[in-house]
This record gives sequence, structure tokens and C-alpha cells, in this order.
Amino acid sequence: MEHDLTPWGGEQASPPLPKPFTLIQHHCHGSWDVFLSLFGSFTQLPQPPSIVALQDPPVYRGKLPSFSLFSSFSPPNPGGCKPRVAFYVYSAFLFTISLHPRFFDRGDVMALDLFTPDGFFNSSTTRFSIINPYSTKGRLNHTRSISPEIVFPWSATPTLTLGDLNIHPHTSDPLRVFKEDEIATSAQYFDRATEPGFSLLNTPGVFTRFSMSLVGRPGVIDLAFACPLLAPYFTEWSDPLPSTGSEHIPILLRFEAPLFRAPPPSPNCALSDWTALESSLKATAIMRPLSLPTTRSLDIWFKTNLDKVRAQFALHTPLKRVAYRSKPWWTDLLSLLRKAYNSALRSSKRDRHDASLLASARAARSAYFKAIKNAKREHWASFLATATPSQSGRRRNSLSGASPPVSPSSRAPTYQGTSIRHY
Repeated sequence: MEHDLTPWGGEQASPPLPKPFTLIQHHCHGSWDVFLSLFGSFTQLPQPPSIVALQDPPVYRGKLPSFSLFSSFSPPNPGGCKPRVAFYVYSAFLFTISLHPRFFDRGDVMALDLFTPDGFFNSSTTRFSIINPYSTKGRLNHTRSISPEIVFPWSATPTLTLGDLNIHPHTSDPLRVFKEDEIATSAQYFDRATEPGFSLLNTPGVFTRFSMSLVGRPGVIDLAFACPLLAPYFTEWSDPLPSTGSEHIPILLRFEAPLFRAPPPSPNCALSDWTALESSLKATAIMRPLSLPTTRSLDIWFKTNLDKVRAQFALHTPLKRVAYRSKPWWTDLLSLLRKAYNSALRSSKRDRHDASLLASARAARSAYFKAIKNAKREHWASFLATATPSQSGRRRNSLSGASPPVSPSSRAPTYQGTSIRHY
């Protein structure tokens, strides 16, 4: 059945090309209503997702539902059983890549191998693989239908694994009390994930499934992992879409090159109105803590008063927005030297026969580029003075173009920096 609802308007022949690279992960429970609600909610996104990875999609007579501007891919029917996973690829994105579906002679897992000469994530990465598993309970409580070796393979290309693994890892749900069989089951997958160096991308403590029964409790079973070659491009794991009627929430993953990430606005303390800020802080009423506070009441008291102070600080302090081309080693002296060099260069071009102007331009150019070298050297020295050996090694490898190590530096699963800061 074809659904002609075009989420972003316009002609189907010329849809907008999504940038940066975004994916949607969702468990449909085999429901057509959930499927239509999910794709209809894409209108709330600033751009359409490049790829949608579904678990338990709706199937009618062995065929997936179709949706305008998206092309579907699923495993062939194994033994007459319906496919349990599927990919939907945005048409504009599909026109710019070469795509190869990879199957495993089963209906509950599949992979997409993507290639483009223009590079993914606004970078030089030309290959990208996505594995979409839907693992269910095996014959024993501590076993699952898909082995960890299929979910976390050794790969020489950037690889993303995302899906419903039906495991309850302690790292993604740190406040939950787990049973022994749940810990044993998740340990098999996480021990395997550490061997190729996969990192968990989920934000700790954010539930991905809310049971509709009274006895069930929320959990985190929709997981996403990135291999070391893909991890530097990861920027966001979020749930911006509304509920679709499924017990699982739609999850958005975003990837882009680090150099193209717009730095977040930061307070420009040099332009703060300190006189007005001091007066407003003195007039701010700070509540007194309870005489016998509990841990929760103390947290609420501290957060409430801290928000008051932050609000006054933000009211009297403008924000500075640094462009992505900004260099961490740039100084005010370099700005002055660049201005002097450009001025001398323009003067020498107006009168090319004046030897003194040419000499002045050469001297300004020499001073400018020498100052750049010195600033880079000082910045590198300050970085090495505070960096750990592993950080300095990774930085040196990235500058020389060397590939990251195949084996992880730690046996424990790691979170990306954005997830840790969010937690």
C-alpha cells in the first residue's frame, strides 16, 4: 500500500538532501498505526532522516508498507516467516550513495553497506555500515536469538549497531536493580562489544521502553553502539519525536564531522554588566535549607537557588558564538598582525615599483606567519602538559592520518563525551 503523504511538502522528484547525517531507530510492534504515526511525525524535524531502522515492522502478505520519499529494504522471507527488521532510506540520500543490503539467512537481523565518493558526515569517510538486529529471548532466560558476534563484528569501516537487543545493561540504566540472569545476559554482549571497541551511545538513565501493563517497569532495551572509526562523528542521541503508540520511543541519532560542529554559545564575561549583576544578585531571595533535609530535598533546594543565580547571570551577560572555523590557538596578537599584513600587502599592490612598500609587506608577512607557528607551538605544549598518554597518542595519530588502534584501551564499555556531560 502506497502512502502519498509527503512530510516536507514539495515535489517528490526533488526532495531536500539531508545534512548532517541522521537516523531514526524505532520498534513498531508490527502495527500499521505506529508506522504511520512515526513517519507522519517527521514533519516536526528540521530535516528528514537519512535512514530509518525499524524493528518488528508491519508486514502484509510478506510485503512492507511503502511511504513517499522512502525506499524500503528487508531480509528475504526465511522459511515463509515475516521479516523482523527493515530499513527505510530517504530518496534524496539514496540518489547520492551506493547501497548494498547484507543478509544473514535469517529475518531478525540485516545490515546496510553504504558507499559514496563525496564522503559521509561532511568528511572523507567514504564507507559506512549499519547493523539492525532484533534479538528475542532464547530457550533459556540468559540466552538471546542473535549471537553477540553478529551484532559486534570486527570491521575496517565505520560501523553502527542499533536495534532492540532485549538486554538490560547496567551502564545504560544505572539506577535499576537487575536480576542475576539479566546481568549475565547483558554481560555476554558488552564483553563482546569491548573486543572490537564498540561504544554505547545511549544517554544514561533515559528509558527507551515504557510498558503498558501495570506490572511492567520502564527499561532500556533499544541500544546503539559505534565502533572506534565511527565514534568521533557521533554528536547526538535524543528522543525529539512524540509517542507513536508503541511501548518504545523513537530515537534520533546524529553524525557529522567534528570540524563542522557549530560550537555552543558561551557567556562573554568580558562584556558582562557587573554593576547591574551585583545589584540584582543582592536583591535575589535565597531560600534557607530545611533543618533536617533529605538527599532529595537538598538537591531540590540547591537546584532552585542555582537556577535563580544563573538566570540573573544570563540576563546581564551576552553570549558569544564562535564560528566552526575558529582556531583554539588564535590570539589577539595574531589578529593585529594579520591586519597589519593585509594593509601592507594592499599598499604594495597599489605601487608595485616602490621597493620600500614591497619590503614592508614581506616583513609584515614574515612576522605574521612566525607568530602563527609560535602560537601553534605554545598551544601544543600546553595540551601535552595536561593530556594523558592515551589522549596525546590519539591526537598524534589523527594529525598524521594513522588509523586508530584495533583493540580498545579499556575492557569496559565507554560512553561518548556528550552522553557523559548530559548525564
